[in-house]
Amino acid sequence: MTIRLATADDLDAVIRARRDFNDEWHGHSEAEQAEFEAQLRAYLPGRIESGSLVVVLGEVGTHLASTAFLLVNEYPANCTIPHGRVGVLLNVYTYPAYRRQGLGAVVVAAAVAEGRRLGLDVIDLEATDMGRGLYEGAGFEVREYTPMRLSLT
Repeated sequence: MTIRLATADDLDAVIRARRDFNDEWHGHSEAEQAEFEAQLRAYLPGRIESGSLVVVLGEVGTHLASTAFLLVNEYPANCTIPHGRVGVLLNVYTYPAYRRQGLGAVVVAAAVAEGRRLGLDVIDLEATDMGRGLYEGAGFEVREYTPMRLSLT
């Protein structure tokens, strides 16, 4: 497998991977898909080029096999994030034909390495039951707090 960081030139592949990830977990109507894709086409290029979103691509031959997105956020510093730089790992996805071959671990390791290179203090994620072992194997720990959300839409 070849590992590389996406550029704006990879926009179609990145959108397809995000869409496929979301379809597998949530499913969407065609109208929702069109809105979703339009937002990504506006959002992704600037974020990828600025480095505020790192997308790791794992390719087998000419096929995209696995992805990991690392969103880079900045917050006021505190004792656990002394530089105020926090990564959020999301959209770790391996296409079904490539699962159980260790590809997810490889893209996660590449995202973590990029986080270190960028000087992040921590990387957070919300794990599914299916992914928990992968993340624990990469050194992620279950924290005391429970993620909570308030929907504004």
